[in-house]
Amino acid sequence: MANINLPKEILEKEAFKTLPAKEKEEYVSNLLKKILDLNEDGITISQIREATGMTYSTIWHHLEILSCTAQAHKISRGNLDVYYHNGTMNHLNEYDGGKAKYSISSVKNREGNFVCIHEKRQNRLGNHTITTGISIPVELIDNLVAELNKVKNSNIK
Repeated sequence: MANINLPKEILEKEAFKTLPAKEKEEYVSNLLKKILDLNEDGITISQIREATGMTYSTIWHHLEILSCTAQAHKISRGNLDVYYHNGTMNHLNEYDGGKAKYSISSVKNREGNFVCIHEKRQNRLGNHTITTGISIPVELIDNLVAELNKVKNSNIK
């Protein structure tokens, strides 16, 4: 299997084991984002498992969360899933929605140009973290805005 690029600051197994559960979650998520950033041609779970020693299920779980929250993207090729970093992101604005904040960014990657919307909520440590997200191809934005305006202007309350 091809070698992959890893960040220099990976914790040793014993140091990782001493982290509290929530910090482990955050560490693995951040580590996988860095690994995706360093491997622009995409990476598989097996490659990460082989290079890091983490379990397949842990890697799969965190990559799926990153993919489902538009922090990474996944392309399935038959029975093989290849994960990619999200692309070049340009933060446009953030809106306060009460208990949540909504961040809007433009994203450019090998699949095209997208508008990415992330919902951020406060975690147990008091930091705002992404809880959900969506990437929308730029060419669909005008149609989407028109449909959203119909909903806004309807009598549905």
